[in-house]
Amino acid sequence: MEEANQKLPDNNSMEFTNDSIHHLDTARKWSMFLAILGFISVGLLVLVALLAGTALALFADSPISPVIGIAIAIFYLIIAVLYFFPVYYLFNFSSKAKHAVNSSDSKTLTESMHFLKAHYKFLGIMIIVMLALYPLIIVLVVLGGITSGL
Repeated sequence: MEEANQKLPDNNSMEFTNDSIHHLDTARKWSMFLAILGFISVGLLVLVALLAGTALALFADSPISPVIGIAIAIFYLIIAVLYFFPVYYLFNFSSKAKHAVNSSDSKTLTESMHFLKAHYKFLGIMIIVMLALYPLIIVLVVLGGITSGL
């Protein structure tokens, strides 16, 4: 069985074959596509936050409607901010990987890998947080269902 902490050779160099460069280039094209769609989604989330929040705050008849409108706007803005960071990291990975592939620049390749690592680290932390919150949400929903039935 191989050890988990394998070390690179002493010179810390690694060769990329034409296939690996082709795969990196293909991955960066798809990541750019996904990043652009992500930026569009963030923009739409901000637009929905502003429109929905404003519509509820201004046009509903209930005196609590402005509070609900502001709460909805804040909720969507928080989601947009949280969604922005992984999209930003993915965009930077793609941009720097393109430069690295086109110029054979290993420093830029390292920078692009840093952004890819940041992208996956952010997503991983968000998933851990959501998995930790699910039991709490389930308990609150069950308690709410029990108390509303009384």
